[in-house]
Amino acid sequence: MYFKLVGLLSLGLMFFGACKPATPVPTATITSSVANNVVTFSLKTTNSSAYKWKFGDGDTAIVYSSAAIVHAYPKDGTTYSVSLLVLGPGGENTASTTVTIPTMTPMDKLTGGSSFTNGKAWRVSASYGITLAAPDSIMTLVENFPIGILTNIQLSLAYTDKYIFFSNGNYSINNLGGGALAGLTYCAAKGIPNVAPQLTDSLGLTYATPLTPPDNLTFSWNAGKNLTIAATSDGKATTNVTYRNVNTLSFSNGGYFGLLDYASECVVLLLAPTQMTVAYFSSDLPAQSPQIGKITSVLIVTLEVVP
Repeated sequence: MYFKLVGLLSLGLMFFGACKPATPVPTATITSSVANNVVTFSLKTTNSSAYKWKFGDGDTAIVYSSAAIVHAYPKDGTTYSVSLLVLGPGGENTASTTVTIPTMTPMDKLTGGSSFTNGKAWRVSASYGITLAAPDSIMTLVENFPIGILTNIQLSLAYTDKYIFFSNGNYSINNLGGGALAGLTYCAAKGIPNVAPQLTDSLGLTYATPLTPPDNLTFSWNAGKNLTIAATSDGKATTNVTYRNVNTLSFSNGGYFGLLDYASECVVLLLAPTQMTVAYFSSDLPAQSPQIGKITSVLIVTLEVVP
């Protein structure tokens, strides 16, 4: 009798366990909306708690706790394959989709277009070095400086300043460092207070502070322009150098972009949705030089979109 009871009890437990419902495996369906290079992904999910995305642009997998995520893609005119691993108490599942980033105009890349009502902010990137070039017609390489060079020469505040472009042509500067990356000669000649770098090899740069950026600024994108600058190689003779069929940015009312120096117009060598490479013109002549203000060097700098 005892063995019968035990057997019936065991059978009942087995039956109860078999009837207990399993935790469902999560499911997900991806939808997306595209605004220039910025994609908003949304999910319809069940039984999910975390989402591991691969956006298809060389990024590493990222885990989020939110079912909606925004991602900015680095190239326009490109289709990306997106994959998602959905995690939940019942296990995991996968979902995938593709997104196509439309071909963007230079103004869209620069400003984000009309959907960016707060403008698109750029900053000097600490992830790239700076190239020093000669102010000749081909910008001959002089020297490459390493990643984070501005930190190395005590000018790291320059990496914090933001330059904001709006689709209507307005422009503003949010100098979170309190000043501006500037030419040392320019500051000396103009009587602008500055923080002199502690190292001797400074590319003729300083950080001008305190400095209040001008208000009511505008910018112009100039495509295919022939830009002429007055350059000097020895501080004595001046040569006019013309850069033909280049894209430039120019600014009103004393505006500057990335570097405050005698020449505010800069050449844009590369413009992508999340990155640009700019050639700035700089003068590092002594402040008392008769050729003061003439360009002695070109600084090639990479900027990135502020996240």
